[in-house]
Amino acid sequence: MPRERESRMLRRRVGAVPACLVVAAAIGCLEPRSEDSSPSAVTPFTGTPPLEPAPVAAPVPSATPVPGGGELTPSTGTVLDVPAVDAAPVPEAPLTPAEQAELASFDGLVLAADWNIPVAADITETTVARAYLDWKSRFFKSCDDGTVYVLKDDYTGTLQVASEGIAYGMLLSVGMGDREAFDGLWRYYSERRNGNGLMNWRYDPCGGETGGNGASDADLDAAMGLVLAEARWGGYDADARELVSAIADHETQICGNGTIVLKPGDAWGGCDGTVNPSYFSPAYYRRFALLQPERADYWIQFAGDTYEMLRGMQDQVGGLLPDWGFGDGRAEGDPDGRGQYGYEAVRAPWRIALDLAWSNDAAPRALLARMSETIDARGGLTAMADDESFEDKRNSAFLGSLSLSGVGVSQDKFDGYVAEWLAYEEVDDSWYYQASLRVLFLMVAGGYFPVSY
Repeated sequence: MPRERESRMLRRRVGAVPACLVVAAAIGCLEPRSEDSSPSAVTPFTGTPPLEPAPVAAPVPSATPVPGGGELTPSTGTVLDVPAVDAAPVPEAPLTPAEQAELASFDGLVLAADWNIPVAADITETTVARAYLDWKSRFFKSCDDGTVYVLKDDYTGTLQVASEGIAYGMLLSVGMGDREAFDGLWRYYSERRNGNGLMNWRYDPCGGETGGNGASDADLDAAMGLVLAEARWGGYDADARELVSAIADHETQICGNGTIVLKPGDAWGGCDGTVNPSYFSPAYYRRFALLQPERADYWIQFAGDTYEMLRGMQDQVGGLLPDWGFGDGRAEGDPDGRGQYGYEAVRAPWRIALDLAWSNDAAPRALLARMSETIDARGGLTAMADDESFEDKRNSAFLGSLSLSGVGVSQDKFDGYVAEWLAYEEVDDSWYYQASLRVLFLMVAGGYFPVSY
């Protein structure tokens, strides 16, 4: 499919820059969270403003993508000989007066009260807030008519807006309490829907459509953004119900054996075609069951069927997950292409960890624990990032994604993974995709992704 091919190409990344060259990307410069943080209170951004640090020039990412190798993971027990890594983060700089002023206009981060996974000791509200402000400063844009959007700028010379980015922005802005940004992004989405009630997946930034039909990952994230916005502010219930119904009607399919699968969009894939495991969102399905009691059995079955397919694919590729698979449960078999743990699959641990955090179900825990075993068999996060097959993947899309598997094991395991991620010296989150996922992963890792407010 054209969207699939473009997604594979544009998400190939190259080049590495020291993370602390960009203040906003300095997620490896942290301090432990205070032990007296209230689990349900909105976290304020207060305190005596520190001196403004000297400005630092932002790095210029490479404009030449390279093919991103990728290979099937070896069986458990295959341990790589890797040198020791100093995973001790440097103390994080306090928020600047300018950062504090911008954050003061938001409702603030909220620590989840009912949270069933570990919270990373090295991720603070400052870490998450600064990452969000950096993301917003680089990718949140507006047109002359006041329309706002998330720019998909991957430094390849092609500027576009994808429904994926709009939906990421909705999740991020509701998490930060940035209601003005959320409302602007929801307006962008809702004004560009097709006949099925789903946003066409690609547009010129301030122009017309360049890619028709919906993309189910974006539609699911936008719907969940509305559910969370209803919980936080109210006023979004009708929109949430309408979008959830459109997803069920046009982007899910009941196969001949009774299994429910998620189509990649409203116009292709499904039982007899392609599926994308990184689009599967069982955490959302459980919430949609509460939103639509008349369809609750459908959504609950959907979550269970999703884990059946994920387990089967995980077995087929040796412990991680493939970028793409098929509606009959087969994983894509090409390890140098769509069968790898590539730029699509990196979203799967985030979605699975979120389900574990909200539901405490055994299925996501087992899946994540199996991923962690595979990571350890390959020598850990740093070894995987430095492996030749991951040469263009030294970024938070990969390191953050792999870190989240630790929540299925233990607090110590998770803290160790996160410390490796944040201390990695060559993280390059300059691009739209890595930067967006970095903030989403930090929100989950820090416990700032509550299911309700």
